[in-house]
Amino acid sequence: MKKNKKEKIEFYEGCFSVKDIISPSYINITNPKYIEIDNVYYSGLIISNYYRKYTDLILKKLMDTNCNINISIFYEKQDTYKTIRDLTYHIGNVGVDLKSINENRQDMDIAAFTYNDAKYIRKEIQVNNEELYFLYIYINIHSNNIKELNYLINKIEGICQSNGLQTKKANFRQEQLFNSCMPYMINNEDLKITAKRNILTSSLVSTYPFISSSIFDDNGIFIGTNIYDNSLVFIDRFEKEKYKNANMCVFGTSGARKILFY
Repeated sequence: MKKNKKEKIEFYEGCFSVKDIISPSYINITNPKYIEIDNVYYSGLIISNYYRKYTDLILKKLMDTNCNINISIFYEKQDTYKTIRDLTYHIGNVGVDLKSINENRQDMDIAAFTYNDAKYIRKEIQVNNEELYFLYIYINIHSNNIKELNYLINKIEGICQSNGLQTKKANFRQEQLFNSCMPYMINNEDLKITAKRNILTSSLVSTYPFISSSIFDDNGIFIGTNIYDNSLVFIDRFEKEKYKNANMCVFGTSGARKILFY
């Protein structure tokens, strides 16, 4: 009897683990436009291109939105010696092509663009001690219903396009993008072809992802909510190190109860 009881305990202990507890009850990947996990729908976007130079953080507007998104960024540092060697080889080949292209104006423009681009990158690496990286950015959007998910996708695409970011939907690659946005440190090979973009060190700073637009003082009083991300605003107007004086002006429409209590 004791032996049977011990065998049952060992059997039940072997059946369940932490992985079984935290795992979802079901995963549906039959739809190419999204995946479904426990009644939550996930769809992804791939950032395929961006402006060459930025004066602001390229992800700032995405961070400020109050949307259900996960952003994954991968950086791959390239070998400087190999990069200069490949660029020099490419510049030489394209230079020969430019001399031989006479008929097709479009081909000439493309060749001239890549030629100047390669010369610029080589100059920045050799003269200004820049380093070359491959950059990959993925956005995973989730919602509890399909209608809201489509709305969020269109909203995120509009924000990206207004900020100079070109996006592509990860149709038929939703599972790969979902895994790339999880904390597994996996940059899927099926996505890298579309997302890969070369970027120098000076431009890499614009991808800094840790952004906070909240206004919060330790001893501040509640003023209201931020209209951009609905975060709470607490201001200590007597903090001399941050504010020059304690004067304050409050604006609002008639009947909006513009009252501050101290």
